[in-house]
Amino acid sequence: MADEGTRTEENTGGEGVSKGSKLSILDNKLVMLGLIIVLQAVTAFAIVKFVVVPRLAVAEPQAKTEAQYDAGEGVLAGLDEMVVTLRDGGPSPDFLRINVNLEVADKKIAEQVTRRLPQLRDIVILTLSNKTGRELKTLEGKEALKAEIMDKVGATLPEGGLKNVYFSDMVVQ
Repeated sequence: MADEGTRTEENTGGEGVSKGSKLSILDNKLVMLGLIIVLQAVTAFAIVKFVVVPRLAVAEPQAKTEAQYDAGEGVLAGLDEMVVTLRDGGPSPDFLRINVNLEVADKKIAEQVTRRLPQLRDIVILTLSNKTGRELKTLEGKEALKAEIMDKVGATLPEGGLKNVYFSDMVVQ
């Protein structure tokens, strides 16, 4: 029985064991808290480096030097969206919604396009309104339209100023 009494004293008198377990629980909580803080810092760094910074780099337009323009790449000047009634080709009129962009040789000509925007839009609208929906639904019709716009708009700009014509939107209805 004496052995039982000593065992009871060891179990109940084990204040050091309960304090030790409290310290180990507290140590575990501190370690976990430290790990969570480190994990959050690493996650924040990764988000900034791989998500935010690339999006900022895309948002900033790169400044082009005159040498880059002379290397064959022109400057794009938009004529804005246009909606035109096409020439009668059937029982109901066809409509065309189009966005035309001009590639010009340099910044000077791009500024000239901006200043003469109403005149150039008028040329394009008159050219478009002379087409039928059937003509513009084929690839050959679109290429012919592009060539016609190149000729007519190119005649109003300085020699060699217009490099190409692009359609960014085109809907025939």
